[in-house]
Amino acid sequence: MLLDMLDTEPAETDLLVRASRLYYLEERGQAEIARLLRISRPGVSRLLKRARAARIVEIRVRETAGVEDWSGLERRLGVKELRVAPEAGIEAVGRLGAQFLERTVRRGDVIGLTAGTTLSAFVQSVKPARPLDLEIVPLVGALWDTGEDFDGSFLCQELRRRTGGTHRVLSAPAVVRDERLMRSLRLEPRVQSVVERYGAVRCAFLGIGVVSAAHPVAVAARTAAGSAGGRASKILPRGAVASVGCLFFDAEGRPCASPLDRRTIGISHDQLKMVPLRVGLAAGTKKLDATLALVRGRVLDVLIVDAPLARSLLAATSDE
Repeated sequence: MLLDMLDTEPAETDLLVRASRLYYLEERGQAEIARLLRISRPGVSRLLKRARAARIVEIRVRETAGVEDWSGLERRLGVKELRVAPEAGIEAVGRLGAQFLERTVRRGDVIGLTAGTTLSAFVQSVKPARPLDLEIVPLVGALWDTGEDFDGSFLCQELRRRTGGTHRVLSAPAVVRDERLMRSLRLEPRVQSVVERYGAVRCAFLGIGVVSAAHPVAVAARTAAGSAGGRASKILPRGAVASVGCLFFDAEGRPCASPLDRRTIGISHDQLKMVPLRVGLAAGTKKLDATLALVRGRVLDVLIVDAPLARSLLAATSDE
């Protein structure tokens, strides 16, 4: 309970405090409070409402009893919502992401997905109580080197099976040989029909990638160019520390442009920015720098992580 300076008479303030104490601290019912204060029951309801408006009472709700309070980190990161799984690992993050989807999406929504292991754990955890009839769209072309179970189009198909509705298939590699082939594939009707739906996506679920020589896009780019021994530094954008699908960002979350952009098939930086709700999922402390970059650049609206990553984020932003 918090007492603030009020613009009301002392007697009226005292009545608000007494009603609040009886209701919130002593857990008395409104009918009993009405008898004690000799006012009507609707009068008690109005007093409690005025007490909250005057900040005599502040109410906090924790998602799960006994878990850490991450509200301070949420404010520090500047995201609309931060969800933290108490357990470590992608399965825990996937379950939390599934709960968020089932709570947030509405029937008929257009949902976008990238690819990867965390997104796979997320999709495998979705078990809605009733069909949602979603339209599900892959935000990145095929990265077959990651394995079919982690591929964007496969995940879209699996999520559609679990939620109902329809899904799109992006029948093209995420990275191709050159710009000419990329332009040609984007004009292919089955590819074009997917890319044209990016403007309709209301909510995007995004895996957070760490930039390294083993990044799936780097591997796909070397394979497509027939240069398996090429260096990642010559393929991936300079200064990139984070990725979302085939998009790359620097340490401040600014888009990294490079010639690779003219060889990829998937959502663009500008199209991603226009998605109303962008949800990032990540697990493990190795995703710290990438996650920080994306929240600094306001790439994400909602962040879903595990506790080890959340603690690393808390330590990294303690002086900011």
